[in-house]
Amino acid sequence: MSFHIYLKVLFATFFMGGFLGTCQAQPKNNIKPLTILLSIDGFKPEYLKRNISPNLNMLAKNGALASHLISTFPSVTFPNHYSMVTGLYPDQHGIVNNTMVDPLIPETFTLSARKAIANSEWWNEGVPIWVSLEEQGGIASTLFWPGTETKIRNRQPRDWLAYDHNMTSLQRTEKLLVWLNREESSRADFATLYFSEVDSAGHRFGPKSEEVNKSIKNVDYAIEKLLFGLDQIGILKNTTFIIVSDHGMVEVPLENKIQIDEILKAHPRAVIEWQGPLAGIRINQEILSNVLNTLKQEKNMDCWHKASIPAKYRFGSHRRIPDIVCLAKIGYTIADKNWHILGQHGHDPYEEEMFGIFIASGYRVLNKTIGGIENIEVYPLLLNLLNIKGEKNSAKDLLYGQIIKSN
Repeated sequence: MSFHIYLKVLFATFFMGGFLGTCQAQPKNNIKPLTILLSIDGFKPEYLKRNISPNLNMLAKNGALASHLISTFPSVTFPNHYSMVTGLYPDQHGIVNNTMVDPLIPETFTLSARKAIANSEWWNEGVPIWVSLEEQGGIASTLFWPGTETKIRNRQPRDWLAYDHNMTSLQRTEKLLVWLNREESSRADFATLYFSEVDSAGHRFGPKSEEVNKSIKNVDYAIEKLLFGLDQIGILKNTTFIIVSDHGMVEVPLENKIQIDEILKAHPRAVIEWQGPLAGIRINQEILSNVLNTLKQEKNMDCWHKASIPAKYRFGSHRRIPDIVCLAKIGYTIADKNWHILGQHGHDPYEEEMFGIFIASGYRVLNKTIGGIENIEVYPLLLNLLNIKGEKNSAKDLLYGQIIKSN
């Protein structure tokens, strides 16, 4: 029997028997449950409708599917991934963007700054779920997730790797399966798996491109291998999958660039700290009102002093946020002359193009559809699935009762 046919038969057996449906199987031989938090960076709900991800769609069809997942503000990668595992907004946990300057830390935080990413000072204002789990006797295996490359409260996941962007989706899956193929006593209770290629293709070629479709197919095949591998290990029936994305993606034509360096020529001491749909400006010795007045002449963006950002975004008090924050209208970006990125995110998280996905499937998950949810609600769901106590957080504990069948 071929691998593809085998997996189809395997799924059909589980679905008919209720593994991923409403009739729930109990763990065989008292095998401990496994919860996998799987992130597909930059995956929009619309991608599920392209009929090119049969495995992901099968998990959604036979599990709990939200209409959309609402990112925290800003709708970029690091803040949102950390919010999902802490239940905190970026203003609270301190990872306020992918690029940050902190007056208390003598280095700049960027996605490529390995030393900064491994510095716990950037991360320790939030306590991620793997720390709570390990403190309470559980085991975490994290195949990439922001915050796993450093010790927080002197704890780190039992398994982790320094992020390697060149590691393919399939290689990431294969590595996680190696970690999970252990004796019961040393096998993880909780695992993460992070796929980056859909986001990368979206940035370079735009969300409507064939390259994005190819990346979706690659990720879906990696998910197929994950399901097959978990079955071979003997733990698939005891696994709950929580599948998310951190944000969506929108095409931004080059002519829709708001050239921020030209606008700020009248204020030479101001520094552009963030670029993209969300821009951040540190005014230094410039006069705040003068800089704001200059910026507000551009009709395709809104700009605020950090203390006056609209309340719905829950953003603006943290010291790492620059003096002025500007948000571009959907389909525009705020950047200098060197910025040439076709697909972008970072817009208002309440815009449909910025929505992410939420799928829960597997052991004890009910078969149903639900409305849109905030991504910080993932945190209390994970706490309940792992049966551990968490830290103080800002999330509503609603999901578990909605989508998980009680024992």
